[in-house]
Amino acid sequence: MVACIIALVGCGGSGDGDGSLGGGRFGASTEPALETDLAALDTALLCTPFTHPDKPPVLLVHGTFTAGYEQYQWNYLPLLAARGFDVCAVTYPDRGLGDQQISAEYVVHALRSMHAATGRKVAMIGHSQGATMPRWALKWWPSARDAVADFVLIAGPNHGTLIADPTGQGVQNPLGMPAAFYQFSAGSNFITALNAGDETPGDIDYTNLYTLTDELVQPVLPVPTAALDWGQNNPRVANILMQDVCPLNVVDHVTIGTTDRIAFELAVDAISNPGPADVARAGGMALCLNPLPLIADPALASDSVNILLDILQRDAEAGLPDLHLTTEEPPLKPYAL
Repeated sequence: MVACIIALVGCGGSGDGDGSLGGGRFGASTEPALETDLAALDTALLCTPFTHPDKPPVLLVHGTFTAGYEQYQWNYLPLLAARGFDVCAVTYPDRGLGDQQISAEYVVHALRSMHAATGRKVAMIGHSQGATMPRWALKWWPSARDAVADFVLIAGPNHGTLIADPTGQGVQNPLGMPAAFYQFSAGSNFITALNAGDETPGDIDYTNLYTLTDELVQPVLPVPTAALDWGQNNPRVANILMQDVCPLNVVDHVTIGTTDRIAFELAVDAISNPGPADVARAGGMALCLNPLPLIADPALASDSVNILLDILQRDAEAGLPDLHLTTEEPPLKPYAL
């Protein structure tokens, strides 16, 4: 598995001959132009071979402070591949500390490329910023939106989080902090623009997984900030509180998107069936009877050392991230005004 995800196209499938899986030819004049260099977008995507036409290819989008290979190469990627899915993981810049509007361009390119290479719509699974930020891609780029069939959002601060702005008076930091942090505030221009109008655009099934014991994405009650189309009874949206599935499941912000078995099985149910995740269809209360975290899955044992070594090598090659320190929220792009 490790050797097979080193290159974007070498292990992937049909490319264009320019090393871009077709990404360079996308973008109608009605869509915002991508500011990011095509070569950077291409190298940010790691894929298993596209050899399973019976299932949607899966795009994994990581959270803040990590990278795609770092978050998913030891859990979701090999486990989904073992279940017969073609899987890609995208890494957006600097561990998600920069402007999320730029990070979203990496998701746009990944979705376009995977759709072009496979001829199939993509199932996307994202955690934390990797759940919320891709919504920016879906909102402003129709080509990305049209490439997606399912989107599973895990612990995403879709309407901001109190942690980013506990006083509700706006985020102010004269010493500077990473650009993305301002955009997590419920009152940020980014969150306001993201949720203006349709929260769930496109012909997409949306599944939101969130937990009472999330220390970062708050509030959960009475209206969860992670939810989409709350109270609208949208049949294409499922907002699932983990403790409603298994009351004794104490899962925090990190583990819900990395090691929690129940969240993983609900995500698999969502991308394997029409509509969003369905708890009963996924196993119901039987989900609570398997306490082993994903890291204990026997499917990971044979390659765990090689996976760890590959992650360490990639971290060394990546070097230290740019902190993107700023004293105010990045301005909205012209297309979002």
